Amino acid sequence: MSAERSVGRDLVGWFRRATGSERSIFFSRFWIVSAVAVVLLGVVADERGITMTGVFVGGAAAVTWAWNRATLAGLRYTRSFASDRLFPGDVVEMTISIVNEKPLPVPWLTIDEELSDGLKVLDRESFPAGVSGRRTMQLRTRLGSYERVTWRIAVECPVRGWHTVGPSAIRAGDPLGFFSNRLQRPEIDSLIVYPRINAMQNLRLPSRHAVGDVRVPRQLFVDPVRVIGIRDYRPEDPFKAIHWKASARQGRLQVRVAEPTTTMQLAIFANIDTFERYWEGLDIATAERVIEITASLAIWALDNRYVVGLTSNGIAGGSDQPLRILAQRGAEQRLRVLEGLAKLSPYSTTTFLSCLHTGVARLAPGTTVVIVTSLLPDGLDARMQALIQSGQRVVLIPVGDCPAPALRGLIVRRIDPHGEVAHAEAADG
Repeated sequence: MSAERSVGRDLVGWFRRATGSERSIFFSRFWIVSAVAVVLLGVVADERGITMTGVFVGGAAAVTWAWNRATLAGLRYTRSFASDRLFPGDVVEMTISIVNEKPLPVPWLTIDEELSDGLKVLDRESFPAGVSGRRTMQLRTRLGSYERVTWRIAVECPVRGWHTVGPSAIRAGDPLGFFSNRLQRPEIDSLIVYPRINAMQNLRLPSRHAVGDVRVPRQLFVDPVRVIGIRDYRPEDPFKAIHWKASARQGRLQVRVAEPTTTMQLAIFANIDTFERYWEGLDIATAERVIEITASLAIWALDNRYVVGLTSNGIAGGSDQPLRILAQRGAEQRLRVLEGLAKLSPYSTTTFLSCLHTGVARLAPGTTVVIVTSLLPDGLDARMQALIQSGQRVVLIPVGDCPAPALRGLIVRRIDPHGEVAHAEAADG
């Protein structure tokens, strides 16, 4: 008896907690009023058939309305992905699960899952949503008492970008289909698809600081902090290089031998503009090629222990500002670069020359400036010439049909889609 009371209390609780937008597919106010009128007419006319017809219609409306009222209560919906960081062409498994945590069954249920059109659902149909750039996938099922249903869906990520899945809409109703309820689930999951990375073949970029922390075989400067041994004193050695303790042990003057080092720093500037004037349009394929080369170059540099900074005139994801990643190195910088380029919009908010001017003003001496661009906007060659004359090393990576200006000291590297590098199109002087 106590168990029956508990179930009864639960049903009342689910009924009261039921949420969602309710809609009647069959019954309307006209039907309810008509059913009451028929019952009254049957009672007055003492016609049992008429009375029972009115009672049946009104009872069916009441039962199905009550069932529908509680059908969305006690449902637990979850969505998850095997991974949320991917590369173009990867396939990730999306798991969608819904649990009915009440004794009342759900005779029918549909889930409308909204997702970016940059994601491709495999082995399942999707159709355009009412919002541009979005698609909808529909799942159908029924749920018994305390039953769980799980879908495992393969999703392909063909293009770079910051893609989202959600929100979701859950619809359910009574067994006869007279009423339906709709519940909006606002949860949104993000999938970040990194740019495609191509291995850079035979890429040589000069970048030397006088003192740093990467060992080199020969260098005019040494790092006094990194001592690799001692040797006998020579007249040209500075007094501060003398190792007094070693001199006492050896009985003659000894000096410290420091390791020759260099710090390699790279500042990458990516121009995602594909036309001189923004109203002329946008070549998405070319802009994506610029982003792909930028990502490949940055990863190559980080793998070779460069300190890498990145600036672009494209809009950084989640903001209205140009992308700017401060110069660092290591595994965390690798993730910052890949995520920043994955979220980079191919639409610019400012001119590339403005980004270049602001970025080079903050560079450390000896940093190599790398410009990745598919066109040469007015004033870019003059700006590169000024940087070269000021002592900066400047590398131009032209994309597509972009010409390379004949500037003395400009280093040009053309990179094909396979990562092969053409050297010395302009003088490497």
